[in-house]
Amino acid sequence: MTNLCKVLGLIFFLPLIFSSCKKERHDLEFSVDLLNANDLIKEIIEEIQMNYADDITREKLEIGAINGMLQVLDEHSLYIPNEEFNAYNQTTRGMFLGVGIEIKQIAEGLEIQSVIDDSPAANVGIRPMDIITQIDNKSVLKMSPKKIASRLGSDSALKVKLSLLRNKNETFEVNVQKSVIQLRSVKTEFVNDIAIIKINYFNDDTLNSVSQAIKKINKKKPAGVIIDLRNNPGGILEQAVGVADLFLSNKKIVELKSRNIEESKVIFSDDIDLLNNLPMVVLINSNTASGAELLASALGENKRAVLIGEKTYGKGSMQTVIPIPGRGAIKLTTAYFISPNGNAISHKGVVPDVEIKQEQSLLSQDSATLRAMDLLHGLTALTTETKTPPSP
Repeated sequence: MTNLCKVLGLIFFLPLIFSSCKKERHDLEFSVDLLNANDLIKEIIEEIQMNYADDITREKLEIGAINGMLQVLDEHSLYIPNEEFNAYNQTTRGMFLGVGIEIKQIAEGLEIQSVIDDSPAANVGIRPMDIITQIDNKSVLKMSPKKIASRLGSDSALKVKLSLLRNKNETFEVNVQKSVIQLRSVKTEFVNDIAIIKINYFNDDTLNSVSQAIKKINKKKPAGVIIDLRNNPGGILEQAVGVADLFLSNKKIVELKSRNIEESKVIFSDDIDLLNNLPMVVLINSNTASGAELLASALGENKRAVLIGEKTYGKGSMQTVIPIPGRGAIKLTTAYFISPNGNAISHKGVVPDVEIKQEQSLLSQDSATLRAMDLLHGLTALTTETKTPPSP
């Protein structure tokens, strides 16, 4: 039995363990159907290897079959080959060699989901939503996931040529020099009397980094704070929840909804807002996803922050990485995010309070940031007037 058949057997046979004796005949028929399905898959793989116009390995076919099975579930569940799994573990630890992009396979090629600040990709002008069509003059549609990971990562030459498509009609090429990327999930700056916390993604160090940023902010006592979640693809769920907890006092952060009782729960913040209700704005756009959407909805729906920007991506779900010893892992959707007001984030996204379309600009002070600053100054002035007693 192939490894694929073992996977299929695990999925379909487990429910039989808990079946009633009254269903014995039905279960026997089901088992026969499963064996027939396994034989069909084996037969198709053999036919492809014998008759397909090009040579193709059995491993590639098996991986394709596994990914096809997972894609039936949703677009976020997938198989991670062993090489990519090692890279995934390095990423969560905060350092890797590469060009600095997160990609997703689509019909046209590799769509760029996010670009790491100050990475080689960012330095040559690559943006989210660009599509890689060729790597070193070879179509990505003819490359295996293993080969793509190798070309973009540490297993090949330090320089890579990328052919890209932008806005469906603009094509261009860039030569990217790979480098060791120290993942910096949080960047803090002060623009006059406004503090800006840019959260690029949620890794092992995000909560600690935001906590340190809050200490600096409390010392400088700015007029307000901007949390920039634009182009944040998410990351480690516990880190996103922990960051939300820093700014909320006795509020509902999120509900995790799953058919697994252990995964289903409602998460509340503790009773301390470390910024003591300092005025706050959160910037979001169409590439704000997953844990970043969780954070935005928690702060927005609890009236802790004003949301400015675009409706978010709509990936309101949790993926659990389940290792397969020696064979990589599967990334499986195990729960969905329900916002504090009971809204499902998945496929719907988070709607801003103030809508501003994102500009194609590399400047930090774009129209959304400037609007956020104006709003914070207004909120600060209003708060000061409210607290100041009328003159006699």
